[in-house]
Amino acid sequence: MISFRKRAGEKIVLLAAEELMPNPMQPRRQFGASSLQSLAESIRMHGILQPVVVRPADPMPYPDNIRGASFEIIAGERRWRAAILAGCEKIPCVIREADRGESAELALVENIQRSDLGPFEEAEAIRNLLLMTSMTQVELSAKLSLSPSALSNKLRLLKLSDGDRRLISEYGMGERHARAFLKLADPEQRRAAILRAGKDGLSASETERLVELFCEEQAAEKESFVQQKKEARCEEAPRRIAVIRDVRFFFNTIDRATALLREAGFSTEDARSETDEGYEIRIFVPKARVK
Repeated sequence: MISFRKRAGEKIVLLAAEELMPNPMQPRRQFGASSLQSLAESIRMHGILQPVVVRPADPMPYPDNIRGASFEIIAGERRWRAAILAGCEKIPCVIREADRGESAELALVENIQRSDLGPFEEAEAIRNLLLMTSMTQVELSAKLSLSPSALSNKLRLLKLSDGDRRLISEYGMGERHARAFLKLADPEQRRAAILRAGKDGLSASETERLVELFCEEQAAEKESFVQQKKEARCEEAPRRIAVIRDVRFFFNTIDRATALLREAGFSTEDARSETDEGYEIRIFVPKARVK
């Protein structure tokens, strides 16, 4: 577990609020106005109880450093924002030497420990951290106190489209809801399930059941479509016409038929003749059996 307490040799210094800039790798994208206002009121009454952790800002060109700030916030951006709302000119800070990858890691760990990240913010932060560092998923999962499978499940959430993520977040649904929607491959069906679960305020378990119903419906529709295709192919298939390639086969068939009639008691007669043009066959079958 990474600690944000002051390390040995580090000093708390007062820095002007305008000297600080947000961490471009800050995983949290939403800072609730009401919660920031509440924190600002607390800061007015009690001051900033925990210093903001910063690092020397990288030289330009980083577009986030538009004001030419000297320090980049590693942990404590919410406190910094609330302090500005409270009218603080100076902010207690701890200056820490860290590169951009370490800064991103510390920012992610802080937010996860505070449990105030949305599921997609967390997933994006994990992905960015893996891209920025040489850490494997197993190594990062250990740093974040997560199992490798839990970390992998978080990354899977990024398979949802931006529109799906936005809807899930707007309805206040969590990670378990989002994982359930991943089972629906059809984009339109997935969106319909998200809207249904969101509007009805379904719990995670109720959402999982809803998705199962959607999957069953999808499977039934697929099976019906396949059956329709099979039937259509059968209707379109041309009839096969038997072709007798050897006339002896035809004569053998007549011989078997007349033999069966004789066995049944009918005295059949047949006469055959051959001309230049073909064969002529005459068969006589009496109406009555031989007694």
